[in-house]
Amino acid sequence: MKKYLFLLLFALTMGFFACKDDDDNIDTEQELITTVVLHFTGPGVDQEFEFEDLDGAGGNNPTTDTIVLPPLTGNLRCHIHVYDRSKTPQEDITEEIEAEDEEHLFVFNIQGADMAFVYDDADSNGAPLGIETIWTTDQPSAGSLRVTLYHEPTNKSNLSDPGGDVDVEVTFPVVIK
Repeated sequence: MKKYLFLLLFALTMGFFACKDDDDNIDTEQELITTVVLHFTGPGVDQEFEFEDLDGAGGNNPTTDTIVLPPLTGNLRCHIHVYDRSKTPQEDITEEIEAEDEEHLFVFNIQGADMAFVYDDADSNGAPLGIETIWTTDQPSAGSLRVTLYHEPTNKSNLSDPGGDVDVEVTFPVVIK
């Protein structure tokens, strides 16, 4: 009888630990991001610049527009749109990023181009998100803008290394003229 009681107790104990709810270990399907669109609006500007790689990494080369903005211009608003255009109809991933704002962060790295930005949105905790930004251009110049979308960043206050996984990283050529 003790043997059966021990086996029953063992089975119940194993069942308790096997059914433990652990949200940290839930695997979520990573979205395929094929397209990143930067939509700039402001004084004399209403233009979209697009990165697209429909077949993903390793296939055909992506297409990337050159961002061309006028010099000495402030208050240029930029809204990022992120899509999976490998599906019909296309999937607007921007909506998911907005819904899960605490789990995402856009980081911008400018090289060579005489421009600057500030975040114009925040997640539900008040930390930067980056779907909405405001840009200023200065002198004519050329360079690049790297846009990185982090998933589950570990430190949103460290914009040079927020941690987490990179969902997408694209580099646009930039010309201020």
